[in-house]
Amino acid sequence: MTAPVRADVHVRLAPGITTCDYGRRLRGMPGVVGALVVVGDFDLTVRVACDDLRETMARLRRAGARDLAAELIVRTLLG
Repeated sequence: MTAPVRADVHVRLAPGITTCDYGRRLRGMPGVVGALVVVGDFDLTVRVACDDLRETMARLRRAGARDLAAELIVRTLLG
């Protein structure tokens, strides 16, 4: 059995979707282990641990993301 893929997915929300709306949609979504509202090029960073990153990103898009960018986590140094 392989370990799940861990990634931070940066999310830019679609017009009309608030961070609160999106947060409610994330609750209970398979693969989502945390989310942060951020300031910068994206609106949120969603931490995921999943077997299929493409499917998880498709779910994030269907939940109201306009743009997504993923960074794979290969090793944890602190925390």
